[in-house]
Amino acid sequence: MYSGEKKSIAYVLGLYLSSTLLLIITLFVSYYIYEQDQLMHDEQEILSRYAMQVQEQLSLLHEENQERLYYPRFSNFKSAIYDIDKDLIFSTLDEEIETLENSFSIKNENSYLIAPLSPHYMGAAYIVVQKKTKDIDILSDLIYLGLIVVMITIVTSFFLVNIVLKPIRENIKLLDNFIKDTTHELNTPITAILTNIETIDSSSCDEKTLRKLERIKIASLSISNIYEDLVYLLLNHKISYQNEILNLSEIVLQRVKYFTNMANMKKIEFVFDIKNEVSFNADKQKMERLIDNILSNAIKYTSKSSKIIVSLDEGYLSVEDEGKGMSKEELEKVFLRYTRFDTSQGGFGIGYNIIKSIADAYSMKIEIESKPKKGTKVTLRW
Repeated sequence: MYSGEKKSIAYVLGLYLSSTLLLIITLFVSYYIYEQDQLMHDEQEILSRYAMQVQEQLSLLHEENQERLYYPRFSNFKSAIYDIDKDLIFSTLDEEIETLENSFSIKNENSYLIAPLSPHYMGAAYIVVQKKTKDIDILSDLIYLGLIVVMITIVTSFFLVNIVLKPIRENIKLLDNFIKDTTHELNTPITAILTNIETIDSSSCDEKTLRKLERIKIASLSISNIYEDLVYLLLNHKISYQNEILNLSEIVLQRVKYFTNMANMKKIEFVFDIKNEVSFNADKQKMERLIDNILSNAIKYTSKSSKIIVSLDEGYLSVEDEGKGMSKEELEKVFLRYTRFDTSQGGFGIGYNIIKSIADAYSMKIEIESKPKKGTKVTLRW
């Protein structure tokens, strides 16, 4: 799976899941609020019936007109009566009501209802009834249901993402097959051109012919470098590599020498700050591909008559050019396979992707500093 495909999957999944979860949360919160309102309504109706019971009992006491009165008590709720001035007459409540303003309220897990009394039996003008508030038991059920819905959403989203990305995968597969065929066709002519160039006796050629041969050699080396990149990209997982202690100083100098002719065509000067005998445990072919891609990108995008600084020390390798540079937006996409920012230059847009894959394989950290029209500095740290 390509890194670009991974990002696409992550983006689609994130968008789908976030929107779905937002909808689920909105529905659940709305349902919870509805249940709360329904509970408040039910509580008021129950307390209203309790208030009627108290009123009936007070009416009976008023009619009996006994000298010794016994205030009515109930097992399922408590009550109190207040006079017209809202002063307490009698109460069985757990706590005293401070004000008689709100007709219905919930406090300390108790529900209260204040109802006016008419006529004023036993001098009472207000009845207050209290009961334990019924708990809303749906919260745990909603959380459990929500988890199930989220799991189902995640599973279905993977299927949807695969459906959405299927055309993209097919196009990428088609492109890979095209590159495979191209790579296979490039091998024989590249080898033949380079072999024949090396066998030409340069002493028998005039200066004009030598310049032509030099250009042919540089072009062939460019194609050869692209060919090596394509082979690595397509066959990397099928080739066995052998890690060994490498003299990185020698390899860097060898690869710079390999690109000298290409650099000379643009009058590019190499400036070296290379420490001797820098060692690194890696596969030689991989390290050559890594260094080649950094150098070839520097040469390709560096202006004529400029310089490239190559620095190597224990723990880092850096290549700094004076080329066209990259913007912040381009830097964010630089490692994506087949990404090209300058169509005037050749290539498939795979150089930085190969750099990253090899660097990741050896736990190297890649730092890229770049400014448009000023240049780029690529640093590998280990």
